[in-house]
Amino acid sequence: MKLSAYESNRKLVSVWAYPLFLILILLFIHNWTGAISWPIHGTDHQRDFNTALGTTLLSGFFWFTIRSVHKNVASTLIAMLASAQKLGQFSYHRQILASQFTRHVMWSTTVGVIMPILYLLSEGLISRIDEPEVLVIALTSIVFWLLLTLFILQVFSNTHYLKKMASMEHAYSIKELHLLRETFDMALSNTLIAVCGFALTPVFWINKPVPYFDIVVLTVYAVFISAYLFLPMAMVAKRIRTVSKKVVKEQENEITQLIRRQVQGDTKTSLSKKIESIATNKESLRKILNKTQKFRLLMCLMPLPVSWLIFLFVESFYYG
Repeated sequence: MKLSAYESNRKLVSVWAYPLFLILILLFIHNWTGAISWPIHGTDHQRDFNTALGTTLLSGFFWFTIRSVHKNVASTLIAMLASAQKLGQFSYHRQILASQFTRHVMWSTTVGVIMPILYLLSEGLISRIDEPEVLVIALTSIVFWLLLTLFILQVFSNTHYLKKMASMEHAYSIKELHLLRETFDMALSNTLIAVCGFALTPVFWINKPVPYFDIVVLTVYAVFISAYLFLPMAMVAKRIRTVSKKVVKEQENEITQLIRRQVQGDTKTSLSKKIESIATNKESLRKILNKTQKFRLLMCLMPLPVSWLIFLFVESFYYG
């Protein structure tokens, strides 16, 4: 099971090929045990069908997301090291990230084993554990919880690592500002990919009434995960604001010095152009987000409500 993409420079096909293969394998297993079969008979079969389909699709999606995150991190890391002329340190940083990834896999495996047990107890499915479809769903959901937890840990830790690295290499400089913007862009891309997974959550309630308790739990869960995903971006944005103020202040001081030189009689055209260039750059440095980033940030809020609107429309159309 090839989870990490840190050590690989293969083509993009490898990012989605393994997750797709996982989905096909899990679908085959659930179909073989009867969880995903048609027609659906009874409430228990519908619940098994929804759970098996939902965890299968999300398992593949989270694996794809983790690999996409790793690709984005590797690209950003290379850009940062290239700007610092330290590409030779790529292997060193990759080794640190890979060791961190290994620890996260161990922690995620623990969560992956515990959560299915809690699910069986909370849903009262212990009495049905002798049924093949229920047992297989419980076992395969270990993969789902492992990948979900691993994804959450990786998104936060990788962004934090690159932010810290940018600040250490070029503290309070224009270079740090550029690197922080690249890190923010990477975090935004990762978050946008990740929240699209929320669009799959209505699968768990196909042809079933959505209990009020489930709505509350899902809302709390979505808010928590969203806050967790946006936290790294907020941390980077805060650092961008701090560094930006520092750099802008330095440039304002430089403009003041240049103006004094002009007053003292140094009226060369190149001096005026330099003042104009610094003044123009100063305005761009004040901006935390550009228009594209603002739009992508807005898009991060759309998948969950849009997916539920589509789900409710389809449900009312077919079963209304």
